[in-house]
Amino acid sequence: DLIPQGADRFLFLLAPVLAFAATYAAFAVIPFGPQLIIADLNLGIFFIAAVGSLEAIGVIAAGWASNNKWSLFGSIRAATQVVSYEIPLGLTLVTVAVLAGSLQVGEIVTAQNGWICNWFLFRNPFMPLVFVIYFIASLAECKRAPFDLAEAESELVSGFHTEYSGMRFAIFFLAEYAAMYV
Repeated sequence: DLIPQGADRFLFLLAPVLAFAATYAAFAVIPFGPQLIIADLNLGIFFIAAVGSLEAIGVIAAGWASNNKWSLFGSIRAATQVVSYEIPLGLTLVTVAVLAGSLQVGEIVTAQNGWICNWFLFRNPFMPLVFVIYFIASLAECKRAPFDLAEAESELVSGFHTEYSGMRFAIFFLAEYAAMYV
């Protein structure tokens, strides 16, 4: 594991932990079964949106701490992309919360119990459009193609984690793939 010579050592070591912790905190409110939920918060959807946004802090810290102008440029790109797609993502989550009558994730899942015709997607004629908006915003939020300009291999090499190697590099990718699962 290498740390660049001019890097801010403390922030360089802390940035992957920030991104990882912010992403994995969202798993606390996701129900994995009828009684398999760690924290059944009344504001579960709000918690997922808020904690999902915190990953941008780890990304900006990674770019800044590297003392590399291309890493900083990649981190600013990634952070602005995450922030810009938060509004459509939040509006789609609010739509589902209104249909369920609750912000609690367990109640939203319970409101859709049964066959596929009970899903919110098929209950309202506007929900397929909401789903498409959510899907596009979630691709952008998770930095997947075609929204992977934060890494921009042609000009930035690897984006904000250019200077990272070893386990810290792997922690960034674990956080990214966990965000996709959430």
